[in-house]
Amino acid sequence: MSDNEKNDSIDKSIDDVVPSDKNADNMDDKKTKIKESFTVFYKLQLNELKELLEKEKQNTFTAVEKWKRALADYQNLEKRKEQEIIDRVNTKTDKLIIDFLNVYENFVRAKDVYVNKEISVEGLDIIIKNMESILSEYEVKRIDTVGKIFDPNLHEAVSTVNDQNLDDNTITKEIAKGYISQNRVIKASKVIVSKKNQVNEWKICQKKLLV
Repeated sequence: MSDNEKNDSIDKSIDDVVPSDKNADNMDDKKTKIKESFTVFYKLQLNELKELLEKEKQNTFTAVEKWKRALADYQNLEKRKEQEIIDRVNTKTDKLIIDFLNVYENFVRAKDVYVNKEISVEGLDIIIKNMESILSEYEVKRIDTVGKIFDPNLHEAVSTVNDQNLDDNTITKEIAKGYISQNRVIKASKVIVSKKNQVNEWKICQKKLLV
């Protein structure tokens, strides 16, 4: 509504509430005072409505923020639950694979014994190849060890050996095989690693004890 329209509306409202007066000047004075009162009243109402609107905007903003946080919490909970399920499945799968690997390694060891005794291993070869095919299908691979640098994520050092010709932490011997399945370590390799300064460190310790 334009200012002119507002003024016309106020004037009309004043005409409705102010009785006719024979004295024109007195009438105009009354109308002016009432008009000022109407104007103040409308301004107060407008300010009150603006305050209410701002409060509702703030309430809406607060409600939306709470909803966003609740949604984020729910999504995080869903992700955690999903990850927990994946972890449980992986744990069960890894245990099954490890049990299978133990059987597989027993067959391999049996084959080596039979070969040394010059006993036919044709039947064992078929079984071992079938088992290796199953391991390949599930992307189970052996972890490289001898000659590699020790990696605590892949290997477990059970002992060290002094070797001046090798870099520190070079794997010199594999004690037990390790395996990876789908880029996940299911069994760490047990290995022996080299140490260049092992003898020197022992001599330093002896000197300190003697002192």
